[in-house]
Amino acid sequence: VNANSLSLNSGTLKDAAGNNATLTHSAVTDNASYMVDTTAPTVSSVAISSATGIQNSTLNAGDTVSVTVTMSEATTVTGTPRLALNIGGTTVYANYASGSGTSSLVFTYTILSSQTDANGISIDANSLSLNSGTLKDAAGNNATLTHSAVTDNASYMVDTTAPTMTITSDKDTLKAG
Repeated sequence: VNANSLSLNSGTLKDAAGNNATLTHSAVTDNASYMVDTTAPTVSSVAISSATGIQNSTLNAGDTVSVTVTMSEATTVTGTPRLALNIGGTTVYANYASGSGTSSLVFTYTILSSQTDANGISIDANSLSLNSGTLKDAAGNNATLTHSAVTDNASYMVDTTAPTMTITSDKDTLKAG
């Protein structure tokens, strides 16, 4: 507060005896105990960050893919927010796994046996949802959930189809010996 910033604004300030108050005062310096934060955390980036069990850039049934949502500031998570992934044209949901209180929130999804994505997993724009949870900064501002799309990532393809083999024989070449 600046020095001498108090004004009567057509009012009066008097003590019990009727004496007018003196309006001069010293400046009050900033007080870190009373900070104001009205800026909501936002999504800075979304990226597939790792996977367990991956071999030759390919995930199989039971492998787990991790996606990191980087926020503009430390964000506290409650409940189980989720992130929609696109695996072979099918929407699946990675659930919040870790990172509350930091700016890096990790979501995980375990590949199912019926899934295939030869181009790699992608993430549609604005696919982060609260799922009855919350994402807030330390001041209690709700996070803004919008983000850009993540195109097919060939480093995280999905192939859960077992190889097959066909045996053919020419019965004339098989002879008992």
